[in-house]
Amino acid sequence: MLKSFQARLIMFVLVLLALVQLGTALAVLSSLKEDNYKQGVHSIDVSRNVFDLFLEARAEQLTKGVEILTSDFGFKQAVATRETGTIRSVLQNHGARINADISVLVSPQGELITATQELNISNTVAELVFAARRSGGSSISTMIAFDGRAYQLVLVPIKAPNVVAWVGMAFLLDQALAEQIKNVTGLDVSFVYEVDDAHTLSGGSTLPLEEKETLFKEIGSIKSILKSPVFSNDEKYLSLGVDLGVSNQWGIIHLPYGPWLQSYNNTRNQLVLIFTGALALALLFGVALARNMTQPISRLVDYAKQIGQGGNKEKISAPDMVGEFGVLSHTMKTMQDSIINREDEMTYRASHDQLTGLFNQSAVEQYLSDELPKEQGGLVLVNIRHFKDINNMLGFDVGSSLLSKVAERLQKWGHDANMLARLSGDKFLLIFGRPITQQDCSNLKCLFSEEFEVEAGSGIRLDISIAVLPFEHATNSVNSAMRRLDIVADEARESSELCVFYEVGQDENHRRQLTIIRDLPAALEGGQLFVVYQPKIGLAGDDCHEAEALIRWIHPELGFLPPDEFISLLEHAGSIQQLTKWVLNTVLSQLSKWWVQGHEVRVAVNLSAHDLLDEQLPFIVSEALQANRLPTRALALEVTESAVMKDRVKVINVLKALQEMGIHLAIDDFGTGQSSLAYLRELPVNEVKIDRAFIQFIDTNKGDEFITKATIELSHSLGFQVTAEGAENAEGTALLRQYHCDKIQGYFFSKPLVAEEFFKWREAFHRR
Repeated sequence: MLKSFQARLIMFVLVLLALVQLGTALAVLSSLKEDNYKQGVHSIDVSRNVFDLFLEARAEQLTKGVEILTSDFGFKQAVATRETGTIRSVLQNHGARINADISVLVSPQGELITATQELNISNTVAELVFAARRSGGSSISTMIAFDGRAYQLVLVPIKAPNVVAWVGMAFLLDQALAEQIKNVTGLDVSFVYEVDDAHTLSGGSTLPLEEKETLFKEIGSIKSILKSPVFSNDEKYLSLGVDLGVSNQWGIIHLPYGPWLQSYNNTRNQLVLIFTGALALALLFGVALARNMTQPISRLVDYAKQIGQGGNKEKISAPDMVGEFGVLSHTMKTMQDSIINREDEMTYRASHDQLTGLFNQSAVEQYLSDELPKEQGGLVLVNIRHFKDINNMLGFDVGSSLLSKVAERLQKWGHDANMLARLSGDKFLLIFGRPITQQDCSNLKCLFSEEFEVEAGSGIRLDISIAVLPFEHATNSVNSAMRRLDIVADEARESSELCVFYEVGQDENHRRQLTIIRDLPAALEGGQLFVVYQPKIGLAGDDCHEAEALIRWIHPELGFLPPDEFISLLEHAGSIQQLTKWVLNTVLSQLSKWWVQGHEVRVAVNLSAHDLLDEQLPFIVSEALQANRLPTRALALEVTESAVMKDRVKVINVLKALQEMGIHLAIDDFGTGQSSLAYLRELPVNEVKIDRAFIQFIDTNKGDEFITKATIELSHSLGFQVTAEGAENAEGTALLRQYHCDKIQGYFFSKPLVAEEFFKWREAFHRR
């Protein structure tokens, strides 16, 4: 029977028995605990009723004590004659006999005649007296608060025969009263009030001092225990609040829960003993049964552990078994074979490129983490230029074939490399333990000068860029080394040199660039960027009604940033449009102030290629002009030739839309881009700005003078205005006047100025 696996399921039954016992014990304990709690709640509810009855009985007793005083003829006569001294003496003596804390005499209208203490409860007493008069009551018993403490107040009228006054006795709800109630109910009682807005409780209590302070802190807001009792954190007390009918004054009844817990704990201990005994008997029986059953399982477990450890690639002999365990043993042997094969495959895949069979980036990073820091040798990154175009033209199959052939050539050339890897689609990395020289780069270039055969009789020559990172600059971090290699690779792709070696400082420059890109949003909000205005002088009227807006950036860490540096970075990072919108809004805001003052100045804002590719640009410009209540003639936009050539069709459509709005458009840096005069007639622009490269030395360089003159004449013939940038001396300015240039911009007249200084300069220029 025991050889059958089904018979061995008896152990499952034993475990099930233990679970049933455990469930039964938990149910009994839960029911007992709930029953204890209900009994505690019932006990505290009874105590609350006793509490209320005690206060009512005390009120009746106090009322009778006060009525004895009000029936005294001598006291009535003193009240009738208003002998204040006699009244106060009687109130003090009688109050002392009935243990009153405060005694008062009140007029029939509720006015306070005299009291044994200075009181501020006149309004409260008056309301009580009026209420008693309306209801026809003969006496009043209520709770009041005075100086933050609760008092039980009894008011009894003095009749002769009409009511001539009211005598009141107030009794403090203090610890002594709490002790009296405790003697009746057998439970601890507290009279409390909140001393601040943080729900900190204070007052008299029959609790021990330490337990009182702890319990008051745990209760916090008394409102949480007015409806139902709540346990303290250690479940030592069950507390219920009692509303005394006075603002910020409560009573609390504390039920010591220790006896209830002790009863519960005793029952729990008994159940634990019963459960433990039953479980021990079941365990003894199970051990005897399991000895026979666990032998084959133990052998299979040992076998599985040896497979799971996986340190030894040699196959482990499977245990020879019969029955269901024999099937399991055979299955585990098959599983072992599959695991060994799969581990080999996964290990290879994890460290190798599937297309070329070379190591991959993961293997490179693991190798570098073991080798760095290192002084000898370095990393050589080979990047195939324009490989994406090859894929697009010839197809991915041809591209994959080319990569495999590149890998074969690199393996032959770099036979002494410590590692050869393919990092991504068109990047190959060689790691050498020897110094890398320019000759190595030259040999590598020659390796790729031979064509790669694509098809029979058809070949293709690949162009590569080479980046070298010597290990001495690789630092201790793999991430840092790979980042520096990428920096050199980016430079190598843009360079025409044979290869590019990492130089000290390139990493810092890269970080500087990242800092500039990262800090733009904060710079725009923090006022680091500002706009300056360079005047444009109209030669016809010798006046200044135009200016060009230029950006300046004072970085808190990097200092002054040249516009050429951060604008090109922001263009590459895709953040230039954010900067353009800020400049546009800043300039139009300033223009709005000038135009309101009657100074109709037109300011030109420069646009980038990214701005011109945005078909929403005309709408953005129109909204900005409307928001600042400016006409379209207040704004000019300047674009470069290179920006137009990014996407001529789309850019020209955007420029046409802007021109139709009435925006003045100008081609900036004319003569330095790709279009020259060939495309000028196609562009919807109003003005041509000759680049400073032709203007700066026009008075000393005849070639520049000839080009400038020809450009002015041709632009005028096409109907364009002409602005010359970079005029720095009187001689050059005179030549531009001679050739009928429309406007001049340069340091000869003024450098770029902030708005206030530009306005002052313009006023002075017109007054000269």
